Amino acid sequence: MKKIILAVLILVFAQIFMIGCSKEVSKESEKEIKETIDLVLSYKNGYDDNMKKHISEDNFYICNYVEFYSLYIGELNLEKYESSIKNINKENEKYKVYMVLNMEAKALETHGDEESSDEAIGEDVPVEVVVKEKNGEYYIEGFTEYENLEKAKELNSGFN
Repeated sequence: MKKIILAVLILVFAQIFMIGCSKEVSKESEKEIKETIDLVLSYKNGYDDNMKKHISEDNFYICNYVEFYSLYIGELNLEKYESSIKNINKENEKYKVYMVLNMEAKALETHGDEESSDEAIGEDVPVEVVVKEKNGEYYIEGFTEYENLEKAKELNSGFN
């Protein structure tokens, strides 16, 4: 009888251990992570207290598309931003998120009486984002944008 109880306890602990160490990410966590990434990448109000919860200031200016493209085409309006997660893995308390973005931004430049419009368009832009849970919020620790989806698939199996 003791052997049966011991065997059952071992099986129960093994199941708990396997579930606790699972690399699977729940749909709810995936949704919250995606919302955080989308918020940071498309945020229009600069680095403020809302962003401090989710990303460092240095990383913000690298991965926020509004700020980044404003350096090249002037103040802009992000007219379209769509994203989809290709894959998400949990490794050592960090999530690696593989996404594809579609976006369109337009800037209106004025040179005296002359007006012209510049735009930045990204279609199927592959990005890898490293996210960690910090103080009950998801926090972006790393960001990599790849040249194109084919190149991303060559370099990283997370896009396959």
